[in-house]
Amino acid sequence: MSKIIENPEQLILNKAKEILYNEGYTKFSMRNLSSKCGIALGTIYNYYSNKEELIINMMTDYWKEHFYILEDILNSDDTLYNKLNEIFNKLSIFIKTFKEVWLKPELYENPDCIKKSLEKQNIYIEKLVIMIEKILLKEEGNNKINLKLNSYETAKFILMNYITMVQMPVFKYSSFEIILKELL
Repeated sequence: MSKIIENPEQLILNKAKEILYNEGYTKFSMRNLSSKCGIALGTIYNYYSNKEELIINMMTDYWKEHFYILEDILNSDDTLYNKLNEIFNKLSIFIKTFKEVWLKPELYENPDCIKKSLEKQNIYIEKLVIMIEKILLKEEGNNKINLKLNSYETAKFILMNYITMVQMPVFKYSSFEIILKELL
């Protein structure tokens, strides 16, 4: 008698992440995943037609988890600059982990995989911009800031500087905040 698995797709994603994080991409195979999940290889292929599709879905899942954390910040009653600082801190952790796990050359042997992952990345960067924009609009609506640029452009400016500061940590967040206060 076959066993019933409550949420096989989530089991597959969780075990796949476990293998990727703990054993690396070279040990990551659909057959190994099937063994670790305790389910038939065919079942995995019912959800993911190939390893690249599964990798992209795992990456997407990683982004979604990060957005849940950011939503909490967005919905908090904290001040604008505390929210922005917290977003920067969470984004910093996210980017460092993302680079360690998801930006390995062996993950992108397939040009189609690169294209699809960049498309997903652009979608999530856009979501981050919109999230920051919501914070700015709320503060402007409460007359706490006066946006000199439109809210969307200001949010893009903030996010692109965050990403740059994480990737090239020669500029401190505290210095950026001073500039931001002048801008807003």
